[in-house]
Amino acid sequence: MSARPVSSFSKTYGHLWFVLPGFAFFLAVMIFPLLFATGLSMTNWSGLGNDVSFIGLANYVEILTHWPFYRAAMHNAFIFLAILVFQHTVGLYLAVLLNEKPRFMQFYRTVLFLPVIMSLVATGFVWTLMLSPNIGLINPMLEKIGLGFLAQQWLSNPTWALIMIIMVTAWNSMGWAIIIYLAGLQNVPEELRQAAEMDGANSRQVFWRVVFPQLSPAFTALTVLTFIGTFRTFDVVYVLTGPLGAPNFATDVLGTLIYRTAFGGSSFSSADIRFAFGVAMALLTMVIMAVICWGLIRILRKREIES
Repeated sequence: MSARPVSSFSKTYGHLWFVLPGFAFFLAVMIFPLLFATGLSMTNWSGLGNDVSFIGLANYVEILTHWPFYRAAMHNAFIFLAILVFQHTVGLYLAVLLNEKPRFMQFYRTVLFLPVIMSLVATGFVWTLMLSPNIGLINPMLEKIGLGFLAQQWLSNPTWALIMIIMVTAWNSMGWAIIIYLAGLQNVPEELRQAAEMDGANSRQVFWRVVFPQLSPAFTALTVLTFIGTFRTFDVVYVLTGPLGAPNFATDVLGTLIYRTAFGGSSFSSADIRFAFGVAMALLTMVIMAVICWGLIRILRKREIES
């Protein structure tokens, strides 16, 4: 019995049937919601009722003169820079120590990476208790070691509240820096180290002149991931200082601002909810993040090639 001949169409395009389910899923969960959100952002819908009018780009124009948006973006930028410095210094240092393969290396790696897999909502609640001036652990500890004059209401002080947000975020994300840099260190060819040592280079010179330039891909990946993570910050701020970014919006970030605009905050009435305006704010934030990420990748990739 002869086999059924395969048509030229099946030969050329038959493999597309395997791609179709994934493509349909991508359309359903990414493209269609994005198009719907874009259309919604050009209306004045409050999120309640059926009163909807098309207003074009009015929401986007208003955002450009909306001071809370710039204030929140500056807080995000400050958090990003602080976390970036922390990860590229402390994270790299710990990765170098782990790369020496100390005893109980797996234990140390697990302990340092553990905060990454823990829920920020749960850990944020624990940090809230620890930083409490009444029942917390920080103030009593400072008093025990003779530094009681430093004790204060950490989450009620406009300056210290943002620093506490940075501290908790750094603690939570440090595991990524260690793992990424550790992977980069383990990919450095041993022959390069040995050649530098044979030329008379000491351990410090070997690291800075041979090993560190090889870590450029890890530096790029970590910088971009840190930027995306810090500009998506929401849960840690919401848990520690609430949707208003207390005190007095000192910790307000883009995530809490968008949430408060679209769904309302603890002291906002339904009349203050502007869902479409919040959607426009979220879309504009996404576009700005995409452009900055593209710029970062281009600049850092160029640095990789030069190094």
